[in-house]
Amino acid sequence: MAAKRKTSRKKGRSATRFGLEILAICILLVVSAYVGDWGKSSPQQKAAASKVEKKESRRPPEKAVQAASAGKSRPALDKNEYVLSHLSDGDSFELEDSRKRKVKVRLYGVDAPEGGQNFGNASRNNLRKLIKGRKLLIRTMYKDQYQRSVAIVYLSQDGKADELSINQRQVQSGMAWVYDSYCTSAVCNTWKLEEAMAQKQRLGLWSDAEPTPPWQWRRANPRK
Repeated sequence: MAAKRKTSRKKGRSATRFGLEILAICILLVVSAYVGDWGKSSPQQKAAASKVEKKESRRPPEKAVQAASAGKSRPALDKNEYVLSHLSDGDSFELEDSRKRKVKVRLYGVDAPEGGQNFGNASRNNLRKLIKGRKLLIRTMYKDQYQRSVAIVYLSQDGKADELSINQRQVQSGMAWVYDSYCTSAVCNTWKLEEAMAQKQRLGLWSDAEPTPPWQWRRANPRK
């Protein structure tokens, strides 16, 4: 009788131990499955990540971003004063500072008639009257492919920039167009108003019934 009780106790203990082992294994499996899923993304998370990756892939490279944003910021005014060294046309010239250092300049945001166009010489002469013998300050917006300083140019009034830029004065007098494709600064909105006023008053090139924008003229008359 005692032997039978011992045997039943051993069986009971074995069954209990077996049950605990099964429970432990189940717990381990659940924990393992949970941990395995921890690093996985849900379908919604995967879709969101995919959108971000596509957006990043469409982002232009750094140089393209800089080019696209050219003119939208407001660079600092050059502290050096300059004088005219050489005049090319109604929007391009060369300046030099007190140390005889020269800089090639292209007026930012405007386009003057070419030499072979109507008012080409008139635009050039008007620019000469504005800047010859005067001290000038420049605000370089960026450098173009010819390494010219594409700049807003001002007459210097005791080392301070005059209220109206040379760029704006050329537009006011009807001697240049606002160059829409490259004029992206906030000041361009004012210049467009100046252009409209010059056109209404038929000043300069606007006295022509159908003036041809320089960018169109250059396409029709490429340099040989």
